[in-house]
Parts: sequence; C-alpha cells; structure tokens
Amino acid sequence: MIKITHFQDSGKPDPSQLLLAIDVSSRTLDIYGRYVQNGNEFELSESIPNNVRSIMHLLSEYSRQAMVLGYSGLAFVLEPSGRHEQKFTHMAYKNGYSVWQVNPERMYKAGVIHHGDDGKSDPQDGKVLHMMARMGKVYLYQPLNDYWQQLRQLGWWLEDSSLAATDARVRMGELRRNLFVDYHQSRDLTWGPTGICIQELFGFDPWKITAGGDTQFINRVKAHRRGIPERCLRSIWDQAQSSCLYDPGKDMRALLNDQAEHLWKTWTHHAHRCEVLGRQMIQLVEILSEEHRIPPIIPGFTELMRVKILAETGPLERFAHWRQLVAYAGLKIRMRRSGKYIGKDRITKKGRVLLRKLLGQAAFSLTRKDRILGEYYHRKRQESMPGRKAKVACMRKLLKLLYGAAMSKQAFTTERVYRSAS
Repeated sequence: MIKITHFQDSGKPDPSQLLLAIDVSSRTLDIYGRYVQNGNEFELSESIPNNVRSIMHLLSEYSRQAMVLGYSGLAFVLEPSGRHEQKFTHMAYKNGYSVWQVNPERMYKAGVIHHGDDGKSDPQDGKVLHMMARMGKVYLYQPLNDYWQQLRQLGWWLEDSSLAATDARVRMGELRRNLFVDYHQSRDLTWGPTGICIQELFGFDPWKITAGGDTQFINRVKAHRRGIPERCLRSIWDQAQSSCLYDPGKDMRALLNDQAEHLWKTWTHHAHRCEVLGRQMIQLVEILSEEHRIPPIIPGFTELMRVKILAETGPLERFAHWRQLVAYAGLKIRMRRSGKYIGKDRITKKGRVLLRKLLGQAAFSLTRKDRILGEYYHRKRQESMPGRKAKVACMRKLLKLLYGAAMSKQAFTTERVYRSAS
C-alpha cells in the first residue's frame, strides 16, 4: 500500500542570497562560498582575523560584491563553538543579515560523507558547512530579546552560585566530621535553624560548646534563637562531650576551625546570592507575563522552579508544537529498530543540558502521590517501567503540561491533565 503525505521542506538559506560558510576559531575566520557568474559556478575562500574591525569590513565588502553579482543579499552559516563565534554572529545579525547554524554532531558526521574520512581541517569544514546549508540541515539564529537574555543570564549565574553553595556545604560536612566526631543529627536539623544557630555561636566546635557547662550552652542557644527544643540541645551537648574525648591536638583544632569559618562564609555568601538572583528572575518574569504566555504555578511547582525553566526555554510561543519543545530539551526519543532487531529506546540528549536538569528536579518534586504527576509516575512504575525511565517520562509530561497550560487561554485544572477525571 502506497503511503502519501504532505512534504514540508525544512528551513534553509534563500537561494537568491550569496551564501558564505564561516569556520570559526579563536583567532581566525575561514570563509568559503560559491557564486554563479555568466552561467559558470566559482568557489571563493579566504581567512581573516576574528576581530570586530575585520568582521565589519567583511560584511561591507561581501555585501557590495553580492549586489554586483546579482544576489539580493548575504546569508551566513557557521558551527557554534561555544564563544568564538559570538562576535561574528552578533555583528552579522545586528546588521540585518540572516545567520544559520549547524548542530556540531551533524557537522562531524557530514564531514565523513563529504570527504570520506573523519579528518578535520578548516578549509574542508567550510565546504561541509556550505553543503549542509544547501541541504537544509541548519537552523536560523534567532536571539532572545533583552529581557529574555537577561533572564537566561541570571539563570546561569544562579546555577553557578547553587553549585558553589553545594560544594561549600559538602566540604563543610566533611570538615565537621573531623572536628565534631560524634555528632549524629539529621540533615534537616544541621542545616535548619538549630544547626545555623550552633554554627554562628560555636562553629560546631565541641570544645566551645562544652566550655561553660550544659546550662550555659542551652540558655545561650535559646537566647539566640527561640523555639529550639531543649531535648534536642541536650542530645547535642552529650554528643559534644563524647567528641571532646577525641583530641586532634590544639594546632589541628585551630586549623579546622579556621577552615570551617571560611567555608561557612562561602556558603552564606552563595546562598544569599541565590536568593537575590531568584528574586531578580521572578521580577523579570512578572514583566514578561504582560506580553508572553507564562505557565501557571501549580502545587509543588514553585515560582522559582518556573522562572528557572523559562530562562532555559525562552518564550514558549516560539515553539509551534510541544514536541519541538521536547526536542529542544533533548528529551526526544531515539528509536533503535531495524527489521527484527529491537533495541532500547533512549532520549537523544541533544538539547539544553541545564533545562533537562531543572526538569528532572521539578519532576522529582511533583511525583509524590498527592501532586500532579504522582498518579502518572506510580502508574508507570506499576507497569514495570524502571524508575529512571519513569522519571524521564514525567519530565516529558511536565514539559507538555507547562506548554499546554501556557498556550491555552483556559484556567488550569488537574482534570485537563488526566482527562479520565470526572
């Protein structure tokens, strides 16, 4: 049976424009292009320094030559390298030229097709870029507007500060185990009001805790922070007395205390920075909500979770379908089937790494039985789906849910997530 479907060609540079491929490195730009003159096709190539002055001259000169050759304008294609292409991309886009980009993995595999081996050379890379652009295996560079760029930058800084705070916290825990050797309390207590109070007053040093007797210790803690139960403080006092029997030596204690103070200041600095950045991001999203579709807050999905995910996705309305958003996050399913062979399906992981991390954190919070993804997650587990695979399914479900809730003009309800609900 013949299957006929509508074919929609992928986006590609306008053939009426002179297409130039730019292979980018830290110091040079290698340019490759083809043009038609008097019915004959010619190749051009040159290398220029990767600096703003040279880029401005290139744009001006090639724009003039394109007009002389009868083209309507210029188009550029390049491979993102992380940062070296930013100057050229910014200058070209700012001056009104269309800029197309190539997925680095596709670029590598296309090189094997183009010249028959996996070797790499800058002159050859330009030809591969040009070939991929003509095939339509490229995507148009479309930068976010100022507010969205600010939101994304704040999100990156927030992630950096969160990682730094976590690192300081882990190191502090290791150090405390060397100083307060018999301390056995829960993590919530250690990093809650009680633990913070003991750190601020005694630096988690058992010798300082026991220096004035148990009554003085308890009264001092209660005066510093009200509401801490005496039973808990008695337990900490007993553990401090036991720890004092293990004496690492006066000099080592001084070193441990000094490092503990340093790590505590580092942690408090980054924790405070995270709070400041989070508030800034929330304020930006409030401004953006006037013109853009923003998903609602749902139980278990905090305002901070929402803004961090939006910082990575950008405006949701730029995605024509939720499947495009799933692919953007790298959560598209990569199937492995041929003939009778059926392999394991996995996600592509060819999208934004931080977005997947944030979706994983949010999905983990929402898979409790009393929250919106709880029913979905536990049903998958009952169907014998492995835990990690069920979590990925929840990440995809959450992304679809956020997209649908943002694009719909109706009020959000859980019944719309589970249509079987009456």
